[in-house]
Amino acid sequence: MHGGPPSGDSACPLRTIKRVQFGILSPDEMKRMSVTEGGIKYPETTEGGRPKLGGLMDPRQGVIERTGRCQTCAGNMTECPGHFGHIELAKPVFHVGFLGKTMKILRCVCFFCSKLLVDSNNPKIKDILGKSKGQPKKRLTHVYDLCKGKNICEGGEEMDHKFGVEQPEGDEDLTKEKGHGGCGRYQPRIRRSGLELYAEWKHVNEDSQEKKILLSPERVHEIFKRISDEECFVLGMDPKFARPEWMVCTVLPVPPLSVRPAVVMQGSARNQDDLTHKLADIVKINNQLRRNEQNGAAAHVIAEDVKLLQFHVATMVDNELPGLPRAMQKSGRPLKSLKQRLKGKEGRVRGNLMGKRVDFSARTVITPDPNLAIDQVGVPRSIAANMTFAEIVTPFNIDRLQELVRRGNSQYPGAKYIIRDNGDRIDLRFHPKPSDLHLQIGYKVERHMCDGDIVIFNRQPTLHKMSMMGHRVRILPWSTFRLNLSVTTPYNADFDGDEMNLHLPQSLETRAEIQELAMVPRMIVTPQSNRPVMGIVQDTLTAVRKFTKRDVFLERRVRSGPSRGFGVV
Repeated sequence: MHGGPPSGDSACPLRTIKRVQFGILSPDEMKRMSVTEGGIKYPETTEGGRPKLGGLMDPRQGVIERTGRCQTCAGNMTECPGHFGHIELAKPVFHVGFLGKTMKILRCVCFFCSKLLVDSNNPKIKDILGKSKGQPKKRLTHVYDLCKGKNICEGGEEMDHKFGVEQPEGDEDLTKEKGHGGCGRYQPRIRRSGLELYAEWKHVNEDSQEKKILLSPERVHEIFKRISDEECFVLGMDPKFARPEWMVCTVLPVPPLSVRPAVVMQGSARNQDDLTHKLADIVKINNQLRRNEQNGAAAHVIAEDVKLLQFHVATMVDNELPGLPRAMQKSGRPLKSLKQRLKGKEGRVRGNLMGKRVDFSARTVITPDPNLAIDQVGVPRSIAANMTFAEIVTPFNIDRLQELVRRGNSQYPGAKYIIRDNGDRIDLRFHPKPSDLHLQIGYKVERHMCDGDIVIFNRQPTLHKMSMMGHRVRILPWSTFRLNLSVTTPYNADFDGDEMNLHLPQSLETRAEIQELAMVPRMIVTPQSNRPVMGIVQDTLTAVRKFTKRDVFLERRVRSGPSRGFGVV
């Protein structure tokens, strides 16, 4: 990597990105990146009409008011990106996103000594490490398959001496190679029920009975903490970026205010975001749990508090967990959790980041029209009267544009706006007498879409370049886009309710590019496989087949009609 000069306002030198490393935030990292020293301790958002320090609207976490300044970076609403806070949990809780992984790791390590159930010197382990280089997820799967059938932790040399196992004389080397420091004890089966994990022991011998205990997140955290870095690597984790105990929440990051802004209602009332409501529930039950622990409350009271804290943390991440009640607002509406904000069509990724919102576009249902040329598209008059193209007034078009201005926006074809050469914009929709307005050379007129305009027509999903092609507009009555049947193949369109998008380019340069590069006649042969992607289909194909059969003869009267469309018949 070579350093370069700083870019823009940043003092950081430029570097070439070689790779991206994903990992889990450790509790220490969460505290280091947090701006709320000591954590958020109060569920209240304001005190005396101002944001409360240590509360859920802590002014150190950012600013969401136009006039305010962030107490961390001194930026205003547009400059401050927001800063994370944190909540220190009174007791560890499971992270619902890692619960499956947590169970897998528990089944791979000893319940008592946290050693891997299979000796790391085992040839099968070495084989797995060799085969899964650069594929840690596969490594965990293979190790899990190897360990899940093990009921006893493989004992080491010291455990064999402890339990009085006789070692054959002269076999010291063999013993050292076999042992890995395990405890040799029977292992429980790990079961899951909702957000709870249970450890079950079956009949170990004739005298013993079945035993089942609730596996608390605190106990799991202790087991995971004792796993060595070497065995973390065998389990498919890089201990530098993802230790197993980090999968159990001990510190909860609190998102910045810009992620959960409060909506100001009529007057001075504020309506807090769903995430803020959920975080308030977490802070309340966390404070209650800490208080009960300090006051020496009964074990069942502590257990209930931990269960409630677990529920609130889980439903903040995902409020659609099977077998769990939904967390609700006071109005009875389910709260929108972090997962619901990100996933799905309306979510952050598909709806906001990948979703393109553009002007000068239209969308409606498509229907066939065999009378149109393949490079034409039928556009409803209602759409044409709403979409505009800015045309510069010249000596050659001034009379035509003056007539469109006289008609105004209420008649089609007409115009919507006049833009003077000094930038003043006249809205003809609200002008009492558009006929009094006189155009001058250099003005711009935003006229209605009309016959012959060049547009881009698109059907989603846009899978190849023929999913967006240039067409000539033809204004038609009714309310659907019309297109020639032959052009449906590259669009993969049919007429069972499909909708398509139309984009009206806003400059002469764009129109010229579309005419030269993207019009339908220029797209007949695909560069992908060097073959035609459109041809005659449906009734046209059937008709051509029927009247070109060898034994078909046409009378002169019948033949003279269709033959006008062909060069020679």
